Amino acid sequence: MTSTLTLALRARNANHGRYQICLIHPFDPRGQKVGGLETYIRDFITFHPTDTDLLFIGVDSIGDLKLGEIHKLTFRGRSFDFLPILRYSDQQAREAARSIRASLTGQFFVALLRHFGTIARLIRSRRCSIDLRRVEFSWLPALLRLPFIQMLHGEGAPKLQMDSLLRKYSFVHNAGERFAVATSEKFLCVNPFITERLQKTYPRRKNKIDTLWTWVNTDIFKPQPFPASTEPFKIIFAGRLDEFKDPPLMFRTIDRLRQRLQGGVEFHYIGTSDPHRFPQFAAIEDITVRHGFKDAAGMAATLANAHAGILTSEFEGMPRCVLETLAVGRPVVAMHLPQLESVIHDGDSGFLIPRSGAPDDFADALAQRFVDVHDAINAGKLDPVRIASAIDSFTPATQLARVYTYHQEIQNARGMTVAPSGAY
Repeated sequence: MTSTLTLALRARNANHGRYQICLIHPFDPRGQKVGGLETYIRDFITFHPTDTDLLFIGVDSIGDLKLGEIHKLTFRGRSFDFLPILRYSDQQAREAARSIRASLTGQFFVALLRHFGTIARLIRSRRCSIDLRRVEFSWLPALLRLPFIQMLHGEGAPKLQMDSLLRKYSFVHNAGERFAVATSEKFLCVNPFITERLQKTYPRRKNKIDTLWTWVNTDIFKPQPFPASTEPFKIIFAGRLDEFKDPPLMFRTIDRLRQRLQGGVEFHYIGTSDPHRFPQFAAIEDITVRHGFKDAAGMAATLANAHAGILTSEFEGMPRCVLETLAVGRPVVAMHLPQLESVIHDGDSGFLIPRSGAPDDFADALAQRFVDVHDAINAGKLDPVRIASAIDSFTPATQLARVYTYHQEIQNARGMTVAPSGAY
């Protein structure tokens, strides 16, 4: 299926030849990992222009591919070249690493060194520009003297409550950030607040630092009617249960809401994290439905079967789970984050809970807003189409297209495009 974005991004000048982009990330698009980084790569493959060839250097999470060799893969009907350099299962990725060496990022770093010769020959011969998600790998394109676009998804932000390993080795990320800002062609951040921080931190590099909002695939996530009944009232969350997402507050909120609605509540979780590591989960385990991994179509259908979404994070970029929930026409009740003001409008597409007052009161405030949403749905005051309109500017055609354009501009300026050799 050729999307309108793919058609819109065809080369305007046939003399430019074909563009070559190399993505490098410790991930297997065929696997079951979910999150903003993973969705970015899956969508990058899905929507890449027809005049562009992709080489993806990543991880074999299934165990069926020979490492260090190119494999022609097809994902969502789009073909790309896949070079796996590490075998690392989704189960391993779900378990918290106790050391850098045992972590996926650490092992992938070593794998890049192990396969450096092969990678260097491939990228240079194809004349690729490089697309990076993690600053820890920015040394590779710099060493190869090839242009790259770096994106920062929020890791390493000041005072961010991350897991203990990231907190312990934050200096590694910080060093990578400084190096990537200095050597990249473009440095993109997931919201303007990170952009502002980096522009102040690196004023000499200010012009290359910009914001790239995340997006939602509106070919898949479309407004749907509310379920026929609000009994039970279904609250949903999708993503990893990282500490900075404050799962304890999420679970306490659902428990308070059950008390207010006298039991008519269900909590639905899409993701592969184990909620049992948080003691607060015990109070709502009996009303929780764990869906595990869902592909995009499965996630859209599961979101549409719920009544509202929840977000309790202390920090986010622009959370994709919020955009996808809104896109199917479901309101979201969330703790306030500045970037959410652009998509969550009180009373229309959900509610934002101020972070003022005692933290112990947040669960009560969230629960009360869910009662308001419950009553508004019953009264017919919330319209899924109007809710979905809140994310009109957060689509691949308005956001992801910019990344392809940056790569095209870089390659055109350097004469890097190659003669056509057959389209995907």
